Amino acid sequence: MNHAIEAFIPIALFLVTGGVAIAAMILRNQKRKIESGEILAAIEKGVDVKFPDVNKNRLLPGLIWLFLGIIMTLGMALAIPDEAPSGMWVWGLIPAAVGAAYLIVYRVEQQEGESEEN
Repeated sequence: MNHAIEAFIPIALFLVTGGVAIAAMILRNQKRKIESGEILAAIEKGVDVKFPDVNKNRLLPGLIWLFLGIIMTLGMALAIPDEAPSGMWVWGLIPAAVGAAYLIVYRVEQQEGESEEN
């Protein structure tokens, strides 16, 4: 009986995490549909439309992914029991790399915007 509960905990964790991620994607998609409908209506009426700045949307996710990866790497390196595979901490570098990529794109787009202004 105890083994069944131990097996259920990670399964429940992945299901809940997946459910939250799917719900967030659905809500974001609905928000984008509403925003695009408003933009199309404004264009049809001849109103000057200011589009949202996409570059701002890369900083926060980049920082979140980067620090999540750092915390995962440190947590798995320090807290994994001795019987676990020795290289398990390397998996934390994946979200750190995703965060670094977000931040690199953010910085490159920021520099391109500054060069276009000059």
